[in-house]
Amino acid sequence: MIYVYAVADRPDQKLPRQSGLRGEELSKVVWRDIAAVVSAYDGAAPLQGADDVWRHEAVIESLMNDCTVIPMRFGTLAPSRRHVDDILCRTYRALAEDIARVRGQVEIGLRCLSDIAEDAEADCPAAGHVLTVPGIGPGSAYLRERVAKERHSRERQSGKLRLVRDVYDKLASHAHDSRLDDRPEDRHGIAAAFLVPRDRMMDFREVVSDVAAANPDLALLCTGPWPPYSFVGAGAHATNHGETRHAT
Repeated sequence: MIYVYAVADRPDQKLPRQSGLRGEELSKVVWRDIAAVVSAYDGAAPLQGADDVWRHEAVIESLMNDCTVIPMRFGTLAPSRRHVDDILCRTYRALAEDIARVRGQVEIGLRCLSDIAEDAEADCPAAGHVLTVPGIGPGSAYLRERVAKERHSRERQSGKLRLVRDVYDKLASHAHDSRLDDRPEDRHGIAAAFLVPRDRMMDFREVVSDVAAANPDLALLCTGPWPPYSFVGAGAHATNHGETRHAT
């Protein structure tokens, strides 16, 4: 089998001087003016663990030094080099459009670490005790306390989300493209991604610092630069339609 790291432009560019997963040599499958960067994979054991993940990322980040890269998700496999060649042929137009869109750009991640729900509960004046109201039994009083608490939580959450979206809008105006996930499943952070020109990366970080200083109620974590996972779709389109698969 073949492990696929990324699709890149400049197929004539030399590959990074490093090995791929399991120490395998990197190679290319070239189609016109793009190439998939791959290595052999014997399939003897499933891909797992931090070492494999970091090796995958290290290969992609090394490619970014000299090429425009469409990163593939960790664990992307193909049956053969011929199969990879066929994917490049059939999805060439979409891949080329993705490469053109992210050329010269990197992804910067931002996460608001505040737990909105917990903040609201901690600050709710009714939290932690049952209200005593003359003429009302403890059951009714408890229900009223819960309603007041939930209303307070919703109001605080709504205010925090408005603040986060205002911050996102300010930062998005300094980026080529952006994505916001303001409904995270774990409720422990709101994530955003920004596509930023590589030569303006430090300027963007300074803007993040200024925004953070102006909004001390938000704990902002800025990460990257990363490969532009959030802003390319051609590689995901291929893997989601059975043309390649993921190791399990």
